[in-house]
Amino acid sequence: MALILTKPMQADMPDKSRYSTISAWAIAVSRALSASGVDAYGVFDNAGLCLDEVESAPDSRIAIERMTRLWSQAEQATGSAAFGLTVGQYAYPMHFRSLGLLMMTSATLAQAFEALPNYSALVSNSASIKLQRTPDRLGFTITPLPGVDISPMSIDAFFATLVHHGELILGHGKFVLSVELMRVEPKDIHSWQSCFSCPISFNKQENCLWMDRSTLEHSAVMGNPILAAQNETKVRDYLDKMQALKWQEKTSQAIHAMLVSGEPKAHMVAQVYNISERTLSRKLKEEGTSFRDLLQQKRKELAYHYLMNTELSITLLSDKLGYTSLTNFSRAFHRWHGSSPVSFRIQSKSLQDSCINL
Repeated sequence: MALILTKPMQADMPDKSRYSTISAWAIAVSRALSASGVDAYGVFDNAGLCLDEVESAPDSRIAIERMTRLWSQAEQATGSAAFGLTVGQYAYPMHFRSLGLLMMTSATLAQAFEALPNYSALVSNSASIKLQRTPDRLGFTITPLPGVDISPMSIDAFFATLVHHGELILGHGKFVLSVELMRVEPKDIHSWQSCFSCPISFNKQENCLWMDRSTLEHSAVMGNPILAAQNETKVRDYLDKMQALKWQEKTSQAIHAMLVSGEPKAHMVAQVYNISERTLSRKLKEEGTSFRDLLQQKRKELAYHYLMNTELSITLLSDKLGYTSLTNFSRAFHRWHGSSPVSFRIQSKSLQDSCINL
């Protein structure tokens, strides 16, 4: 008799219920499906989504699990692993409401890209977005949050959309220098080469769209500082409504995103929500918690995720969680579970194997 193992300490797993994406992505998927001669309604039904409801509420949110399922169904229906690139051609600025218009009305494409990481949660809060800078290049980087599954096709679509929007702003697409993708290299990479017209690398540690800084600094065709300021205000208003969560939930989400690239600080989280560190501390105290408590809880959740789902060494795991030393991480882990990280991993996987074999 087979037994399905229920993983221990489910409460320590990352809470995925608050991660979502704007419905604009699903609308772009439906347009691309129809253009490919595929029944969009059938694909959406199979993904547990109602296309009419999605199209009637483009500002609404879709849970990331459902969106990932939609990408999977779309790939099956089209038979194309490169379908995300096609979606990028049907994701217009107007679909992303004020954020798309903010990009279009920015003085330069560089200014538009500088603004995107600050407001990327409007598009999706399931990945960490940052900019990397060198003297001559700007790298737009997307890193999925640990424990939150997103489709590689969504990354393809995001990058293809950025290039599409850049072409609309500059009048050409000659600003992309290279593309790095975490996804496994496909058998045929022609679609990616055709879309980006530059060198493509697969199996990388992060997803990055590298662009020429001097080209991005050219004046945009539609640049309008007054409209850009108005659109930025609308984006902030949308995010305020979207994130009508408790402050401990918003803070926890921000910590999760920041742990991808370094140790989160309270003042950094406060900046995300345009408030002071003191105000953030007060709001968290009113909800009976603190930044320190939330950081420890998120580290505990992610430690569980990495130990159970990866072969990451304990030293690298400690670094990923923002600990200054392996000793500090080991002490914290022992407080949580009464054992060392190594012992926990061995015992948990041994229990998992024995239950599966019953």
